[in-house]
Amino acid sequence: MPKLNADTIVSTELECLTCVLETTPECSSPVGELFRLMKDVAPTLPGPSGHFTPYGRVYVDSGHVELGMCECRSPYMLPLIVERQQNVIAKALAKMAEGGVRLLLANNNHSGLLQQGCPVWGSHENYLVDAHPKKWGDLILPFLVSRIYGGAGGIEFPSGAFLAGVRPICMELTTGGSTTYNRSIHSTSREEHHMGRAPRRFRYHLILGDGHRSHFNIMLQFAATTLAVKAAVFDRKLKQELTSLGYSNSNSWVGMLKEFNVLQAPGRELRIHPQVVPTQRVYLDAAHRYVDSLDESPSWMREALHDWEETLSAMERLDRDWLSARLDAFAKYEYYSAVLHDADSSWSNLPRDASLFNELALLDHSYHDFSDPESVFTMLESEGLLDHRVGPVVLPGEEPEPFVPETGTRATARARFIKEHAGQEQFLVDWSSVADREQRRTMRIDDPFADQYDEWSEPRPQPELGEGSTPTLAELQETLRRARRRTASS
Repeated sequence: MPKLNADTIVSTELECLTCVLETTPECSSPVGELFRLMKDVAPTLPGPSGHFTPYGRVYVDSGHVELGMCECRSPYMLPLIVERQQNVIAKALAKMAEGGVRLLLANNNHSGLLQQGCPVWGSHENYLVDAHPKKWGDLILPFLVSRIYGGAGGIEFPSGAFLAGVRPICMELTTGGSTTYNRSIHSTSREEHHMGRAPRRFRYHLILGDGHRSHFNIMLQFAATTLAVKAAVFDRKLKQELTSLGYSNSNSWVGMLKEFNVLQAPGRELRIHPQVVPTQRVYLDAAHRYVDSLDESPSWMREALHDWEETLSAMERLDRDWLSARLDAFAKYEYYSAVLHDADSSWSNLPRDASLFNELALLDHSYHDFSDPESVFTMLESEGLLDHRVGPVVLPGEEPEPFVPETGTRATARARFIKEHAGQEQFLVDWSSVADREQRRTMRIDDPFADQYDEWSEPRPQPELGEGSTPTLAELQETLRRARRRTASS
């Protein structure tokens, strides 16, 4: 049994719909141009793939741009980091557009109509956990299938059903699985621990949730999940209370997930499945017991318990105004309802109107386009229809220590290093290390809560290339980099 503690870390990875809208003959790689212009907006250093900014990593994965956010101790900090990273990208995209190259990036989870076989992308969640995820899977499954606020809303084609989330329809298995096929509700496909070579804590990598624009939505999803996992590990009453609700290992979890995920069935009224809130309340109560058992708890935990309670109460009374001001799925539902009304149509007529389906799909893309100052989400916020912010607006570089966000994790030390060495491309940054390719040395930071790096390792000797020997890829890359530097300076 792990020792009771209040240690938490959260982060997220956002796979983006990536579309070149316009380019020029001179631009051979719009994404490469994005990486180049990012350096004019914020400090950057190269990573094993892509580039690191003070807020995380930006890279290409399987043909799409992906944003990996840095580690945060508080779920209330995470949406602020997401916004700053997206702001860096948006400024670089605006510079690209001035040169005639337009690239669309949106953190929604599907392209076009939401139907069988459509392109899909993930929004992955990372949690520092105290025990191997395989040990408490049965205790977290009821929470996950009832976590409808993990979704950002979607319209199923051709039925017209309005869903709480897109990702739940991609789930095929209960546990195990992979991130691109045989996807699982309780994913154990990426369980690497955060603490280097000491396997005392693990990474819980969830692939169930959607990409969000609402800061409250991001915070709630990560805060409630963090506390629910803590309860699954430390609360002794949780299993009994879940049994009293009828949950057992014999449940059809995938079927239950998809049943709970429907907010409005075709021809029906908007509703929340009656089992969702009671299930969530079991975890909320267990989270209260966990927090009460701590000698000292972080201030965010009490605040999150309050926000979780407020959300469940609003769901119980189906307070559409409250929910649509804070949760993406409900904000979309109300906006789409208004669009249908203005078109003299309705949800019940939608399955018979292909043009409206297409219009709503484009509006969904717009909602998630974080680089567009005229996106649906930005419009709703500017008109005062959203109450989603969980902290002050801080633009990149406006932190007390510019470009060094105070995350309570090793990410702060990483950001400081990136800022101090920006443009010095002999440094290769990764999540837990920095490699100096010129001096052939490495500096590590394995402890996710560390505030500074370890000392540099001793430089490795440069191998001599004798007759018949073959240079390594790194040596060839270094030779090419030096040649380019000499050419540029001549």
